[in-house]
Amino acid sequence: MTDMTDAQAVFDEGFSYYEADDDAQMPKAVELFQKAAEMGHVDAIYYLGVVYYHGYTVEQSFEKALGYFAKSAEMGSQKGMYNLGVMYEGGKGTPQDYLKALEIYQKASDMGSAKAMYNIGTMYRDGNGVEQDYSKSMEWFKKSAALGFNKAQFSIGMAYHKGKGVDINEFEAMKWFTMAADTGHKKAQIMVGALKKQINVVTIGLS
Repeated sequence: MTDMTDAQAVFDEGFSYYEADDDAQMPKAVELFQKAAEMGHVDAIYYLGVVYYHGYTVEQSFEKALGYFAKSAEMGSQKGMYNLGVMYEGGKGTPQDYLKALEIYQKASDMGSAKAMYNIGTMYRDGNGVEQDYSKSMEWFKKSAALGFNKAQFSIGMAYHKGKGVDINEFEAMKWFTMAADTGHKKAQIMVGALKKQINVVTIGLS
């Protein structure tokens, strides 16, 4: 077997322990992730970042998590790139830096990360590190929603519901809330129920 085939086998074994949902198995998962990481396995490096971020059987360290996410991102990991942006946006393991986060999210978006697209949308919506721009926010939410990310679908629904960057349109809001609700998004399900009553009242009033 080649070295990377060996590394994949080691990672796969580690991931089976990681997914076991058994704290007693986690040390073995970490041990195997470390072994695969030393062999250059990008997913093993990424998951070591997750392990240190959450403190799974190791002392929690945002600094170490940041390092592993950065290394995996350099090696082409979309998830690593996204999580690196999260670290900069949240100021975990590094001083908070919205502009750096935005730059990294852009890179993750170019790699196809729906979560990164959504986070860029929230930054423009909330004016974090950028000038508040509801139109740009909607553009990014729609890119994310097109990839099936339900938080983006819900946020588009809220934009139409509240008139943020678009005209208020409860029927359009209902469409997006329903998309998100169908995936199990709890807040979207609540909004669907509320808007059904509101729309019914309006319909009755017009008849």
